[in-house]
Amino acid sequence: MKYFKSLSLLLIASSMSAEQFSFQMYNDFFAGSDQHFTNGIAISWLDDTFSGKDTTHISAYSNAVVGLVNCIPFKEIQKTKRYNAGASISQIIATPINTKVNYPQYNDIPYAGYLAVGVYLFEWTSTNFFESRAELGVVGKESGAGLVQNAFHSIIGNDSSKGWKTQLGSKVVINTLFRHGEITWQSDFNGFSMDWFNHYGAQIGNFTTDLFSGTMFRIGKNYVKNFNVHYPYLREEATLLQLTTKHKGFGWSYSIGLNGEALIYSHILDEAKNRGYNTDKKILNASVYMGIDIFYDAHKVSYFYQSQSQYTYQQDNPDIFGGFMYSYTF
Repeated sequence: MKYFKSLSLLLIASSMSAEQFSFQMYNDFFAGSDQHFTNGIAISWLDDTFSGKDTTHISAYSNAVVGLVNCIPFKEIQKTKRYNAGASISQIIATPINTKVNYPQYNDIPYAGYLAVGVYLFEWTSTNFFESRAELGVVGKESGAGLVQNAFHSIIGNDSSKGWKTQLGSKVVINTLFRHGEITWQSDFNGFSMDWFNHYGAQIGNFTTDLFSGTMFRIGKNYVKNFNVHYPYLREEATLLQLTTKHKGFGWSYSIGLNGEALIYSHILDEAKNRGYNTDKKILNASVYMGIDIFYDAHKVSYFYQSQSQYTYQQDNPDIFGGFMYSYTF
C-alpha cells in the first residue's frame, strides 16, 4: 500500500504544472498537550488556473480531473468560471490520553492512523467557489502513523507512545467532499482590509460522513485576497486560490471563526465502539479558530490555535491544538 501511494503521488505531481505548493501541520504539541487528534500533516500541489472558456491547453492531470468531475450528475464545466485542479497527500494520527501503556484502553479512544492521496477541483469566481474532492486512503499500520509519531516525539524529547500495536486494523477507505464557499462581505477602512467568509458542505465515505459549515472574519493589511477556509482539518487548499494578481511586499492578517459539524459516521469512533471502546460519539460538535497569516511576495506562513469540542460523551475536556501552514506561489 505504501508503494502504491508513493507511486500515485509521483505520477500526479509529474503531470502537473504547479501554481502553488503548501505544507500544513496540526499538532497538539503547540498547545502543550498530547491526546486524541494529536497530529495531522498535508502536502498539496495546486495546478495552473484555467478558464472554462478554453480547456485545450491544460495539463494532462487537470484534464483528467475535469473528466472525472464531469461524471458527477448535474456538474459540468462552466465557461464563466475559473478552475484549478490539485493533489494532496495527508496523514492523521489519533491516540488516547495515556500513551505510556501497551494495552487497549477501553475508557478512551483507540490508537488510529490514516494516510490518503486526494485529488480535487475548484471552480471559482472572485467571490465564491465550489470544491469537489476524492480521497483514497488506508487506516491501520500501513498508514505509518506510529512511526511518524514516535519519530516526532524523539525530536521534541517526548517518550514514545507504547500502544501502537493495539491500533485499529487495516482498512482501505474512500471519501468524497463537496463544498461551497463565499465571501459575503468585504471592506477597506483606515488602511485596513476586512472580509467575512462563509462555507458549507458534506463529506461522504467510509472514513467520515458528515455535514459541516463555518464562518470566518478577517482583518489585516496587504493580505492575499483568497477564500479564508480553515475547516475541515487538512482540507484547506481553497486558501491557495488567489483572487487578485500575485502578492507583492509584506502583509498580515488576523482571523477568528467558528465551525460546526453534524457527524453521521466516523470510522475511528464507530469502529472503536464495535470493538468495545467507550466511544459514544456526539452528533453535533463545534470548533473555534484563531490564526495569524504573514505574507511576503510569493510566501505565506500561517500560525493558528483551534479548540475542538468533545467528540464523545465520555470525554471531559475539549481538545486544543495548534499548527502552521506554509505556501509558495510559483
